[in-house]
Amino acid sequence: MTHPREARLFPELHHLPAEEQQQLLDAAKRRAFGPDRALKRWRENMTTFVIMFGLCVLVMVVLAPALSLSRDMAGGFVLVVVLPVCFIFQQRRYVQRLRVALAEEAKGKQ
Repeated sequence: MTHPREARLFPELHHLPAEEQQQLLDAAKRRAFGPDRALKRWRENMTTFVIMFGLCVLVMVVLAPALSLSRDMAGGFVLVVVLPVCFIFQQRRYVQRLRVALAEEAKGKQ
């Protein structure tokens, strides 16, 4: 995500100049997604993948036959509903993790 789009997600930074917003966001990204947290991120991503895969299988094996959907319709449902919902939750988790790191970064500067 580009800096202006990211900065809009954090209204607590709007009173700062653009350069300082950029510096705080970069520091928060390093804190939240640095190499020291790579294993934790990897584990969370694998868990998210398993949940997403399970939802897709649940739709294809249970929900589609129960609603008498064809394979094409069930696949379309997965592509139009299940996957975007998973991506939205992933994005919200990313923003929340950045928000926590940003609060820690701001607290460290004071």
